[in-house]
Amino acid sequence: MHTNRRSLVRGTARTIAGVSILVAACATGASAKAGSPHHEFLGGPWEVLVTMGHEGAAMRMPLSIADESKPQGLKAVVPVMGTPMKVKLERYLPDVTWETTPVEDPNGGPVAKLSLRGEGLLQDVWLCARDREKQSITAHVGSVAIRELPVQTEGQVLQELTDPEVVGILLVWLSDAGSPLVYTVKPGKTVSLAGSPWKLSMLRYVPHYSVDRQTKEVTSLSDKPENPAIEIRVEGGKQKYQQWLWSLFASSPHLKQQLPFRARFVDFPLEAGAGRYILTVPPRAPSYLLHLTDGKKQIEQVQPGKRYPFEDKRYSFGVDEVRLGARVVSTWKEGSAVLLNPAVVATIIQSTSAQQILLELGKPYHHKMPSGTLVVLYRRVPDGSKS
Repeated sequence: MHTNRRSLVRGTARTIAGVSILVAACATGASAKAGSPHHEFLGGPWEVLVTMGHEGAAMRMPLSIADESKPQGLKAVVPVMGTPMKVKLERYLPDVTWETTPVEDPNGGPVAKLSLRGEGLLQDVWLCARDREKQSITAHVGSVAIRELPVQTEGQVLQELTDPEVVGILLVWLSDAGSPLVYTVKPGKTVSLAGSPWKLSMLRYVPHYSVDRQTKEVTSLSDKPENPAIEIRVEGGKQKYQQWLWSLFASSPHLKQQLPFRARFVDFPLEAGAGRYILTVPPRAPSYLLHLTDGKKQIEQVQPGKRYPFEDKRYSFGVDEVRLGARVVSTWKEGSAVLLNPAVVATIIQSTSAQQILLELGKPYHHKMPSGTLVVLYRRVPDGSKS
């Protein structure tokens, strides 16, 4: 995968949500430069901004491009303030395209190929259950997410996912060997862990976990599942444990793990509204789709060749393929000689090491180091800075 973690989710969302916008842009761009209908929206003047962190001192390097519809070499070097590092700009490309493919990986999980179809939309995308940035596509017309079940889940558990108050799955490993126990997560629910003295209570769910550093009070910043978490209590004999579990982390991000066993929370973020789906993949076929119909959760087995409608019935998707033990890799290549998706190929030089990067217009690149994060941004010159 590309090192700046280019989001398939965001890119696909723009494709679905921006179909009508793209048509309008092409129409209004007719008076722009010949052969470049997007020039008014993407063209220069441009610059590259380099900062150490989001609030560090910034170095700005204007880009002078003779013909914005032709690839050309660059020789500019941008120093990083207060460090021996520098960013060398090597090549300008008027159009960069991305190719996403699955590769076998014994440590990988399930991936799924979706075919998106509709008016002005013909695109295939891959979702990856173990890559948070590629777990879903979302737009105003609907969304599709993928979730992995590491054990073959019984029909009862799958059916419980249709409960409006169920927010996910809880996996509990009482020992390092063997399969986990599987429970649906519903605030207020208490279960006895089979084969153990423990009783587990699901106390609270927050879709966007946040904690006040002074009061230690946990709140939800929004109703969006940005950082979903559940609080659980475990009791047995005279022992009692209370712990938060985060869906974003396979284990607690805190150093102190209180629980006497390993547990993991997997969220199922089925937001309100039509055209929202969650593809649920167990270790063996079949796979299932959890979705909303007339405001109620429904679950059904995936059918090859079937089209599933988004909220806007002009758009739909199909599940063309599901693979296990894989991961998704995205690579870029030069596209057409037209200003469509401009980018700059650059190299971050640090001491004796060098790393080539791709800077897409308007997308900050974050280069993490022990001393902090270097942020490099290729952008249009702000209006107030234009000469």
